[in-house]
Amino acid sequence: MVSPHHVVKIATALSAVALTASVAVAPAYALQDIAIEDAVAQSGSVTADNGVVMQSDDQSDDQTGDQQSQDSMPDNPNAKLPDNVSDEISDDATVISEDLAATPEGEVKNIETGEIVTDPTLVGTKDQQPDPLAKTNGESFIPVSAEDVKNAVADANVQLSKFESNEYGAHWGTYNNSKAFFDYQNNLFVQQAKGVIDVSGWQGDIDWAKAKADGVEGAIIRLGYGEGNNADKKAQRNISECKRLGIPFGIYWYSYADTPALAKEEGTDVVAKLKQFGVNPSDLAYPVYYDLEKWTWEGHQPPTDPNVYNNIVNNWYSALQSAGYKNLGVYSYTSYLQGPLKHVDIYAKTTWVAQYGARMGFDSFPTNSRGWQYTSSGKVDGISGNVDMNAFGNKEYVNGGHWVTKNGQKYWRDSDGSLARSKEIYDPESNAWYWIDSDGTMAHDKDVYLRSNGGKWVRYDSNGHMIKGEDSRYGVWYNFDFTTGAMSKGMTYLSNGNKWVYYDMVTGKMAHGEAYLNFDKEHSGWYLFDNITGARCTGDIFIRSNGGKWVRYDQKTGKMVKGLQKQNGLWYYFDPVTGAMAHGNTWVPQWQAWHYFDSVTGRG
Repeated sequence: MVSPHHVVKIATALSAVALTASVAVAPAYALQDIAIEDAVAQSGSVTADNGVVMQSDDQSDDQTGDQQSQDSMPDNPNAKLPDNVSDEISDDATVISEDLAATPEGEVKNIETGEIVTDPTLVGTKDQQPDPLAKTNGESFIPVSAEDVKNAVADANVQLSKFESNEYGAHWGTYNNSKAFFDYQNNLFVQQAKGVIDVSGWQGDIDWAKAKADGVEGAIIRLGYGEGNNADKKAQRNISECKRLGIPFGIYWYSYADTPALAKEEGTDVVAKLKQFGVNPSDLAYPVYYDLEKWTWEGHQPPTDPNVYNNIVNNWYSALQSAGYKNLGVYSYTSYLQGPLKHVDIYAKTTWVAQYGARMGFDSFPTNSRGWQYTSSGKVDGISGNVDMNAFGNKEYVNGGHWVTKNGQKYWRDSDGSLARSKEIYDPESNAWYWIDSDGTMAHDKDVYLRSNGGKWVRYDSNGHMIKGEDSRYGVWYNFDFTTGAMSKGMTYLSNGNKWVYYDMVTGKMAHGEAYLNFDKEHSGWYLFDNITGARCTGDIFIRSNGGKWVRYDQKTGKMVKGLQKQNGLWYYFDPVTGAMAHGNTWVPQWQAWHYFDSVTGRG
């Protein structure tokens, strides 16, 4: 992918005084927060109601989003411009690194010498795709046209940008009392923003604890590339460490697909590796991204037709979705999105874009949540070398989360812009609790075990609302606590029916008829529950089982009594095995004697 390498210890406030005063002693991450210093110095500033320092209106608009030094590559402020471009490099070639260009015929050439590159680690073989980051030693690079590079070389005497002290001009600040990210003209990109890095095996063994302490709020991890066995060598470690430290993460996969069939294979490989590395849909705070770029691969050509690419994307999506991974997105860079990827359906999936400049050139984000990979040369504690930095967040403020509907399914988007997964959520508008499944969809007509409050089973109705009180379903009755929603188990008093009932200790089903209970010492024995209402029966009742018998159920506990019993000053005897009330002459073990009990009433 346009490589992953930068994060930010993100400042939460931006003021001209503070920025100017701190430049000399600021840590590496803070350089991303001083974007408008020069503009403020020259033209003054105003502070908006939200507290963000804004440029005055007389700031010149002739400064484009490509603010960079005179000796850097177009779209890549940290890549050095070559001293010259060989005549062997045609204008329609694509520059893919500081040193290399790919011709329309698929050859890779040295920019300055024009010599053809045959190193398989850079161009692959006809049967083996190369690691896309090998050509840049793990650095991210946005491919640009050779014509633009030639023009940049010719115009290398152009004055440096006003924003050379800040590289890009894009910067962090605050908006609506939340962390935010702006372009060089202080146009809001996202609020409720998170500083996110994207990484691969090229970053080596990352000290994720240090990275988190240095401000990393999320990570997009390379899982691999192409189809076959091209797993990223550090993917497992990076995933495990993010899980261990509670760092929200997503996944990306670099595509070499030139046909829909190959995209299907790539998708199948992604699913296999997600499962191999223990990544469940519920683990993903950020999507699984399909990384689409203009690639180089010996003997193969990337698609140029947006319709072909759309079929490629759809096939990849299908493979992931059928396996339960529905939090998906497309990643690319602006120029490619405006070329081979220029398709309305691809745009509808594109939520993460690389743009190494002062402003975001892609303006067709389909969702409120989005990400901008704004640099490839970030510095973070715990990572040696550079790392890609990104700002993820919401364009419009999300107040406490909200519902979104897609393909007839309801999803809950949290206040940070991420889709909820495998969690309870409370919607104040409907005054109801809901469960969001691992695929992000709202559960309905479903029983779910929640670990909250010591663990409990709850049920959600057809509207997704957590059920409270009695519920008839599957031909039986259940009950759910009016406060917690916990499914009732065991003997339960229902105040609305003024009755005691019993709910199975495993299934929660209401008992009807005779039932032997053995869930604790107090309730070990036979009981009788009304066949219609489920109400626990007490008193003397004729039971037709075993040829018919009168039995007695204790007035307080409802348990069938056995043996010698005294009630209202009169004696009764109940068989110690069957509970049948004695009539006539009966041996009473307690008395060691025969005794007569009335043949009708059982009184002795």
